[in-house]
Amino acid sequence: MAPSGPEVMELEEDPAVEPDPLDGWRTLYLDYLLYDMLPIDKTKARWLARRDKSFILVEVELYKWSHTGILQLYIPIEQGKLLLSDIHSGVYGHHATPRTLVGNAFRQGFYWPTIVANAEQIVRTYEGCQYYA
Repeated sequence: MAPSGPEVMELEEDPAVEPDPLDGWRTLYLDYLLYDMLPIDKTKARWLARRDKSFILVEVELYKWSHTGILQLYIPIEQGKLLLSDIHSGVYGHHATPRTLVGNAFRQGFYWPTIVANAEQIVRTYEGCQYYA
């Protein structure tokens, strides 16, 4: 008998993949939002308390409030690079500039800390864009 309910695809974790080094900033926010834990360093604690106003937890997922009021889901950097590649060169891609790519990703509701640098690197290294540069 088949189980009832939605089908869920399970992903196998690759043990060779190292954790994202920039994910530590996410842990700081989660610790503060979930457990009211601040870092021991007073400067870092003040910085976190001041910046915390732009982040919110929704069902234990970290979101960032954009200046336009859109909630942007934090995604890991590797997932973000794939998203930018899809926007830039996907089926409906139009080989946009880095600034346009970043705007499109933000409007779709995603956020990660190195989005601008990732967008510039994708545009700079994409072979199709080199012919028209």
